[in-house]
Amino acid sequence: MPDQSGYNHDAILQDNLTANPYSVIYSLRLIILILSALCLFSVTLSRASISPPRLSSDTDVATAGFFRLTWQADSDRVELQEASGDDFRNPVTLYTGSDTSSVISGKPDGTWFYRLRAIEDGQPGPWSEPVEVKVAHHSLYRAFTFLFLGVVVFISIVVMVIRGSRGL
Repeated sequence: MPDQSGYNHDAILQDNLTANPYSVIYSLRLIILILSALCLFSVTLSRASISPPRLSSDTDVATAGFFRLTWQADSDRVELQEASGDDFRNPVTLYTGSDTSSVISGKPDGTWFYRLRAIEDGQPGPWSEPVEVKVAHHSLYRAFTFLFLGVVVFISIVVMVIRGSRGL
């Protein structure tokens, strides 16, 4: 329908659509591409805003059969991973939750690596610096020596108690 100036805008629009029907599709694709880029950018910014947590161990060499890992994170939830190599090729997730430390025990002799990352709104943050812990259990000789000394002390105490009770 023509307006006061004599132009028929509906006809012009219809002619443009029939002349180049792909222009609308192209415009929609461009809008979708721009919105996707903005979403990706906002996810990247949210990941960058999560700082890597600080992970530490109470010992570099664990000889007692256990050790404690502690951490400080900006998020309530964290993920703790363990690997036998510093490249973390086959990591095992040991813990996911809101604790601030974990006691690790039952590991065989060897060197173990641990890393941690914060999880904020379901999005994982960057990994912490890896922590290396060497597990080196006491030798069997040392363990039996301690056992023998313990038995000697126990028998000595029992003998003193028996002797002391007879003297009364």
